[in-house]
Amino acid sequence: MVKYIGIICFLLLFWQSSAGQQADERNSIRYMSGALHAGQLQIHSSKIEHFRGVMPVGFGLDFSWKFTSSGAYELCRCYPLLGVSLNYWDFGHDALGSAVSALFYVEPVLFSPWGADLSLKTGLGVSYMDNPHDEETNPENIVYSTPVAFPLMAGLSLDYPVADRWAVRLSAMFQHISNGGVNQPNLGINYTTLGFGVSYKIDDERIPFHPELDSFDASVGERGFRYRFIAGLKEPEGIEDKASVLGLMAEYHDQFARINGWSAGVMGELDTSRPGSLSFKKGRLSAVAGHHFILGRFDFGQIAGVYLLRGHSTHSPWFQYYTLDYGLSDLMEVGVGLKAHGKVAEYLGVRLSFSF
Repeated sequence: MVKYIGIICFLLLFWQSSAGQQADERNSIRYMSGALHAGQLQIHSSKIEHFRGVMPVGFGLDFSWKFTSSGAYELCRCYPLLGVSLNYWDFGHDALGSAVSALFYVEPVLFSPWGADLSLKTGLGVSYMDNPHDEETNPENIVYSTPVAFPLMAGLSLDYPVADRWAVRLSAMFQHISNGGVNQPNLGINYTTLGFGVSYKIDDERIPFHPELDSFDASVGERGFRYRFIAGLKEPEGIEDKASVLGLMAEYHDQFARINGWSAGVMGELDTSRPGSLSFKKGRLSAVAGHHFILGRFDFGQIAGVYLLRGHSTHSPWFQYYTLDYGLSDLMEVGVGLKAHGKVAEYLGVRLSFSF
């Protein structure tokens, strides 16, 4: 159930962003692009050595908006793209099958060498996987076990203009698909890709010159304590029943640049998948610290945690926690978070946050 709540939450965030975009059409330029991709499956566990050498191939179609208002430029000192990417992937092995994905992404321009735009593209979304693990018919596939999974992508794109509205697009991406620990087995699919395609500017508008901006005044950056309630769902290895994970998180946040901030705090978790009635066996307490990209009401966090107390063993003494939150008001946020040990996801959860 949590995975569907997470998808709905994410789509609501996208709708809110799109609504704000459409409120001021004159400050946006629409683009359409298509590309072919080829890649290499990454062997991140000895359990999937039999997939070594597998080469996924795919194609994708993107529809995006370039924000050209002074407010958009002020966020990242560039005119960023926000878009939707539709992709088809053939994973190159009968056991892995294929996938159709829809991702929402943001793409700020890093710099523009030789008249081209070099940008950072990051996104997440939802995938339909056509050949999940089955003990009888597909035991070889231990990387995903549900038809619905969640893709993540991050990488670089280079757009080189060849005409007034046309550009050639090159990309290098890291791709990951996982079900967030909702069902086992779930080692996840990791693969790197190279892409070649073209981009077409739909609107006959010129990109404005960059406005002059004052340096960021750190004294006006957002800072303070945030308290988060977390609820997730997981299926532990070797156990068929689903179990819930409940958590509380207290962090201090400090915005030190226009789109950057840091955080530090503690997180407590109650994992109901553990046997026994004593809460200590089910509990974990961690110290956490991380970096945050702050884009308007969106906050994308990359957090590392170290266990201080563990009532039961985990894959590792540390973990990563990736979060996407949206500010409903100055005091409240809602979002999703994915917790992982190394390259293995533990659970995907929803988050409700309050600031003081």
